[in-house]
Amino acid sequence: MLRFFDVSVLSSASMAPAYSLASTMGPMIVAAGTLAPLSLLSVSAIMLCIAIGYAQLSRVAPNAGSSYSWIRMAFGAYAGAYGAWLLILSNVFATLATAVPAGIYTLDLLAPGRALNPVWDAAVGAVWIAGSALLLYAGVRPTAIVTAGALALEIGVLAVAAIFAWLSPHGAAAHPATSGDVKALAFSGFGFIYAMTLGVWMSDGWELSAATSEEVAKDPTASGRGGITGLLVTTATLAVAMFAFDGLGTLGGFKANEADAMRYVADLLGAPIWRPVILTTVLVSTSSALWTTLLYLSRSIFAMGRDRVLPRALGTLDARDEPFWSLVATGLLVAGLELLTGLSPSAHAQLDFVVNGSSLFLGLLFAASAAAAVRIFWAQPAFRWTGVVIPGIGLVALMVVLGATVIFEDRTSQFYAVGGIVIGVPLALWRGWASSKAMAGEPPGQGEPTALAP
Repeated sequence: MLRFFDVSVLSSASMAPAYSLASTMGPMIVAAGTLAPLSLLSVSAIMLCIAIGYAQLSRVAPNAGSSYSWIRMAFGAYAGAYGAWLLILSNVFATLATAVPAGIYTLDLLAPGRALNPVWDAAVGAVWIAGSALLLYAGVRPTAIVTAGALALEIGVLAVAAIFAWLSPHGAAAHPATSGDVKALAFSGFGFIYAMTLGVWMSDGWELSAATSEEVAKDPTASGRGGITGLLVTTATLAVAMFAFDGLGTLGGFKANEADAMRYVADLLGAPIWRPVILTTVLVSTSSALWTTLLYLSRSIFAMGRDRVLPRALGTLDARDEPFWSLVATGLLVAGLELLTGLSPSAHAQLDFVVNGSSLFLGLLFAASAAAAVRIFWAQPAFRWTGVVIPGIGLVALMVVLGATVIFEDRTSQFYAVGGIVIGVPLALWRGWASSKAMAGEPPGQGEPTALAP
């Protein structure tokens, strides 16, 4: 049984402020320079518009499938199956994007000589996935309690580090020769917009609240309010930290440390204690993001199995009313794919691939969910602003950002983006047809969803 506080903590921790800074702050600063924090705030404003739509959908149609289920409700079984593809693809990438650095930071603390070896990073990351799955098997409530302690630690460390960064003498030397050029790049369009697309990944996670809506006790608004609270709290933490750390380093320094900006920040802070403290905090943040992303993905896969978009066994509950088989399937899938990332030529290439893939497909999933809110609430005057206008603004703004990013990307990135979008079409037609046929053939009452126990 979850409460508003639990949902807020899970949503905030899933955004993983310390890890997000470590993996994404560097590329954002390289793209947008001193305007990188503003790019984060801009994309977070778009996310807030969409989160308001999610809150209303969670209130009137609580469902473990969240985005997938609402797309299905709004546009039918075939569109729902395509939404399932986007959700699985984006969140598998998101899981890998947290498991890879979990391996890197664990080895950095215990065996530094192996920390940048892709094979070792992948192997240790797979162990982290297995451990996270075991924690989730213990139940969502124990997971929320552990997550609350981890979140308090990372926000506290980031706040203290930001204060020391502002007081550091390095700040006066930040970007001395390149600040004007960086601003010109950002205002030219691509740099700032690309940073916003990366910011989609940094601001991702709050939507976990929607996937737990069936497990929230009594209050139908707790899930939506928890997601919005998590988004606002973590965005504020990230923005303050980015303003402070951007002034501490240099553009060249962040360029050289794109894959691990927080280690660079720790070295700039000077005192030897900062390195182990920050590395430990990022590792804690990464592990929190890993098990909360697995929570979101396993609940969504449970709902897809319940609707026969995926095999029926994945939509069943065990004796404790926990989605055991969906959790097992999710854990095995992402652990196997995590091991495959060990074939990457370097740790940087390994992380860059999964983060970029996650950002684009997460953005498309958010856009489709906002469109579902507009469609569902279109004829309901009581939801005109919070269900139609505000999510609609978020939808249009996000599609402009994603479209501009894909247009200006290199050909290889465009190929992966178009490939991921196109491959989902035949899969959606197949699984949408299978789901419609299976649900239509259910005896009366048998097709009704089995809800997760609150």
